[in-house]
Amino acid sequence: MKKTAKSILKIEYPLIYESYEKIMDEQFELFAKKHLDYGMGNVSAGTQLVNEEEKEFAMTGLWYRLSDKINRWKNIILTDRKCQNETIIDTFQDITNYGIIAQLVETNKWKAE
Repeated sequence: MKKTAKSILKIEYPLIYESYEKIMDEQFELFAKKHLDYGMGNVSAGTQLVNEEEKEFAMTGLWYRLSDKINRWKNIILTDRKCQNETIIDTFQDITNYGIIAQLVETNKWKAE
């Protein structure tokens, strides 16, 4: 049986493996909660994502959301300020989830099926 990178990682770096897996589960739960709150329209922005123009429009919106989060992260680092409303972990979670959502849009899987 061929070893996968994940199986090797689990053996050689068990703490990283377990911690990564835990973070992924937490990320997915956060995504699920927010998706149930927002629905499909916050990403599709009123479109059906049926053509490249609509998909590009959604991807532009995701870019703006990601840009906001990255700029927040940058501002926290450059100003050495403490977070006021969300933790830095919240920012990382948002960046990660927007990245996954962008992959779903790009691969035409952002749909209710």
